[in-house]
Amino acid sequence: MSTTRRSVLAALGALPCTLLAQAPASATAGPRAGIHPWLEVGDTVVADVLANGKVVAQLNHQATQPGLLRRPALVWALPKGLQRVQLRGNLTRAGKTTPFNKTWTVRDMASVSAPLYEQGKPWIERVRGLAQRLEEDTVTVERAKPPAGKKPPAAALQDLEKRLGAPLPAMVKLLADWRVEVGDSHFVHPSSMTTVTDMLLRQWDYSPSGQDGLDRILPAPVRARYDRSLAVFVHVGDGLGALAWDPADVTAGEPTHTWGDQGNPGAQPGATNEGVWYWLHQEYLRKPSLLLDEDYRPRNAEAAFTHVLQRLAFSEVEEAANDKELVVDSALPRANLLQLHFDEESRQPSLWLRSYDSYYTLF
Repeated sequence: MSTTRRSVLAALGALPCTLLAQAPASATAGPRAGIHPWLEVGDTVVADVLANGKVVAQLNHQATQPGLLRRPALVWALPKGLQRVQLRGNLTRAGKTTPFNKTWTVRDMASVSAPLYEQGKPWIERVRGLAQRLEEDTVTVERAKPPAGKKPPAAALQDLEKRLGAPLPAMVKLLADWRVEVGDSHFVHPSSMTTVTDMLLRQWDYSPSGQDGLDRILPAPVRARYDRSLAVFVHVGDGLGALAWDPADVTAGEPTHTWGDQGNPGAQPGATNEGVWYWLHQEYLRKPSLLLDEDYRPRNAEAAFTHVLQRLAFSEVEEAANDKELVVDSALPRANLLQLHFDEESRQPSLWLRSYDSYYTLF
């Protein structure tokens, strides 16, 4: 996926920004944006946030951790009919204060993404609706046909539950009836599903032992997780990756292995019997990236399946045309993740969307 600059914002009703800045994201309704500054420890940014020329929020943030953090420095409501976003203020770095004033034009991608978030419809119908809005063959949804020579879906599901020693999420059972592909990547039919360890050994050509064997490559806790996890989605891109489900919960404080977000408290236990979803990739096999919410708790199965589309289906529509454009998604139920970054030399700001970044992003 390209790393060209992106951005986020949206439209529909607005609550006072002072209230939004104090309230947890889950307690607010309507389109929202979170500003996530990328700063060094001790750097300070103070700025007015303007929408269509009117001040709608004020950012006042000093970094206590370096880099991009999961929690935003400011959350603000996005007004309907948003056309321009402006930041004007000062950056203080290494004792030197530099003023900035930059405006971005806004392009809303909700006309494409909205079907994915129609909560009144079954998930598979939402994906069908999304497929119709995207370029042909970006997302394919068809009735599933069990691979030749495999057990019937019902028997395959029973075998998986017996092997894992846990009931399967309803979303996984859905794949017995539907084939969903995203480009060259795909959800796996239950008759072909296996543990992550089996996938690595039988399909990805790893060895159980030896110089490059799994017993040497993987730390013991990661190997144990792969042994008991189900590989549900296979990503074919720059190397091989997968989305997997571990029926066991996280261990309190265990590393999230998500990119950035230094100083986080680590994963926190989730709902009983939900397990945890995570991404793995050949290049980072030792560090599977846990799929967690803003409170560092495991996201549920529907959120994990939706995450696949968010990360892999929007690469064409979420790209900004240039560094003066902000791509927005007024349909996104969660607060848009806007990264605020300052050029090392000019100290002028860049602002772009990270909500639909690759699966090594914060969410």
